[in-house]
Amino acid sequence: MDAIIIEGLKVESVIGCFNWERQITQPLLVDLTIHNDLSRAAASDELQDTLNYAEICELTAQVIKHAQPKLIEHAAQLVIEKLFTTFFSIESIIITVRKPAIIAQANSVGIRLERHRNMLSTGSGQ
Repeated sequence: MDAIIIEGLKVESVIGCFNWERQITQPLLVDLTIHNDLSRAAASDELQDTLNYAEICELTAQVIKHAQPKLIEHAAQLVIEKLFTTFFSIESIIITVRKPAIIAQANSVGIRLERHRNMLSTGSGQ
């Protein structure tokens, strides 16, 4: 299956459950694997035949910054919903969101969600 891969997208946002976390911005690292038919772009060599990676990155960052979620799980779900509703050709998304250096003994902590368009219920009738 074809996929667009974005690794290590850095997003600065207010995120966390504790009062001190709600007063600062923290870095998040986002990895995306977006399953989408890339055969037309592979043949045409034209941007309009694929998904614009820069737009995906910008939407991802905007969603997280605007939401200022408590949980990285919620941040990931919001990104998934935004990408599915913006790009109708996306078949599935795997997203990993990591909080670096939040626990002294670990480089980062994080979560991974995988969603398929036919399983997503966004209330938009898709």
